[in-house]
Amino acid sequence: MITRYRTAGMICFWIADLMIIGLLGFYYITTEQLPRIPDELDTLGKQAGVNIYADDGTLIYTINRSIDHVALEDVAPAFLHGVIATEDADFYHHRGVSLKALAGALASNLTTWRKTRGGSTLTQQIVKNLFLTREKTYRRKVKEVLLAIQLEAMFKNTYGNAHKDRLLELYINGSFYGTNAYGIEDAARVYFDRSARDLSLLEAATLAGLPNAPTALSPSPGDTASIATATRRAHHVLNRMVAEGYLTSEAADAAKADTLRLSTHNRRRNRTPYFVETIKSEVARQWGRSVLSFGALDIHTTLNLAFQRAAEGAVTAGVADLDRRLGFPPYTDAPQDARSDYVQAALLCTDLSNGHVKAMVGGRDIFVSYYNRATDARRQPGSSFKPIAYLAAFESGKVTPLSLFIDEPRAYSVNGRPWSPTNFRDSYLGLTTAAWALIRSANATSVQVVDRIGPQSVVDLAERLGVLSPLSAVPSIALGSSEVSVIDLVTAYGSIANYGLRLTPTFITRIVDRNTDAELFQHRPAPTPVVDPVHAYSVLRLLQNVVDRGTGSAVRRLGYTGAAAGKTGTTNDNTDAWFTGFTPDYVASVWIGFDTRKGNRRLVDRHTRQQITGGSGAAPIWTTFMTSVNPNPSGSFTAPAGVVEQVIDPFTGLDPALIDSPTVRPITIALPEGTRPSTAADVDSVVSMRETVQD
Repeated sequence: MITRYRTAGMICFWIADLMIIGLLGFYYITTEQLPRIPDELDTLGKQAGVNIYADDGTLIYTINRSIDHVALEDVAPAFLHGVIATEDADFYHHRGVSLKALAGALASNLTTWRKTRGGSTLTQQIVKNLFLTREKTYRRKVKEVLLAIQLEAMFKNTYGNAHKDRLLELYINGSFYGTNAYGIEDAARVYFDRSARDLSLLEAATLAGLPNAPTALSPSPGDTASIATATRRAHHVLNRMVAEGYLTSEAADAAKADTLRLSTHNRRRNRTPYFVETIKSEVARQWGRSVLSFGALDIHTTLNLAFQRAAEGAVTAGVADLDRRLGFPPYTDAPQDARSDYVQAALLCTDLSNGHVKAMVGGRDIFVSYYNRATDARRQPGSSFKPIAYLAAFESGKVTPLSLFIDEPRAYSVNGRPWSPTNFRDSYLGLTTAAWALIRSANATSVQVVDRIGPQSVVDLAERLGVLSPLSAVPSIALGSSEVSVIDLVTAYGSIANYGLRLTPTFITRIVDRNTDAELFQHRPAPTPVVDPVHAYSVLRLLQNVVDRGTGSAVRRLGYTGAAAGKTGTTNDNTDAWFTGFTPDYVASVWIGFDTRKGNRRLVDRHTRQQITGGSGAAPIWTTFMTSVNPNPSGSFTAPAGVVEQVIDPFTGLDPALIDSPTVRPITIALPEGTRPSTAADVDSVVSMRETVQD
């Protein structure tokens, strides 16, 4: 009975999905402008390619460039059979879309409750590669279906009974096979140093399996893990060829017994894969994917190759040290399928003068995961969000760096439930200034600060500073409970470093049409005032103290001597750790953590059982990077008009000369002109109030 109801329910879901596709299809036909397929179909297979350049004009990578276009008769039949058997067994029998494949994909997605399969035919894959983005949505799928039907009809009208062969030819010559190999002839020479017509059965099966996920599946000489992955995929292709009648079991078994012999010639590698993927996504988002497919473009980017090498080196060294502390064997010794369990890291750096992204590391290994943790991942920032909360408080006028608090455990009611935030290792400051509470990253006081101004004020300011991730106006926002991205924090801290001017990070400086030399796009920085410079500098000055005397002091211990400011962040569950900091020239954020919380993955040193924090895990990566690229910043941080600097006792805010037996050295803070200095009466009032409450 349960099975019958489940089956009926799945059928209803299929019908509903097909109705959605149909309705969206009608919507697009009547109101939306689909990407236009060129009338000259021969141009589809002749891609001039898009060149991506670094900031000094060095060519980084070329995408969608046709190397050698070959006819079907010049390709090993086994390769063609492998492609059809694996990707679209009904290719010669449908009109661009396979309802059977779509139904199978819908069934798979329903059983897993995720969009894991797309049910795309070869024709759909062609239009997806040429005209559409990679997003997995019904909207994109409808576009894909409509364009595939249109493309099939156009090929049928132009080429008659040969239209399927011409489509297959377009697919094999236009597909990406990894390692900057575009088209089957180029792929055959890159991987096996031979023509596509001379491929062995195993080689043909290997290449036929690559377009599905070229970066993850492509084999590299000497890399046993990648070779094993590619071999497994090739065996799957061979099994599909047997199932579809293209191959006997004996022939497949003989091919499986063979060994891949890869070419050892130097390959054209993508030196900055995460950055290139970001450029592709940005161009496709703003101007459509067809620009990448057909445009003869030169895209000039903000990437500085020296900065990028330094960023990659810092991350590589940092995560290797984390592997050791976490008890993982060396990453290079781990099999491919185990590498996703290792700690990850991300780094993004921008130029404070113009917002140009100078370096970006989206993860430790794009061959394991395409996921860009610098731009796409959202994780809790922990205490690295506190500067935003304190800046909102200073801006409100209800709190100054001199404001006094009692840093101690307190209970709050949030949505009718008790909540008692605690400090790291349950260590409390007692009587303290707001300034010292931020420098020492006191959670208990930070919540009091936000309680005084209201959490919505913090959300409003964060959005003005450039945080694009959705934020919840709750008391715990003081402790970074809302998830943000690395680029969010880079933008927000950059706004503080720029004395209240927000500069949106950019990856592209200009785009030029190679055919006409016409400049299609040029980036012009547009600094936007979002915070009074006086309040921004008040927080900036405190963040300098964080690096010199607070939770970010690892920067100094590790030898960075230039002007610097920043803040650490560590989540309570030990899954994420951050350091975001800046010099007068650059701002950079580093995140470390695990992609998944499954398996009780935590940032805890296996040997000491101590928590790996933003100060001990992320700050060293930042320091290594900044020491390499900006060891001697141009100048220092200077106070804007309307600011006075004052030396105070960190706990009372009083003139240090009035303290008989100081327990810590004084700190220097920045205040708006006219701020009333703290007095002994202020201190007595706060202490008396606390004693009254306790009584």
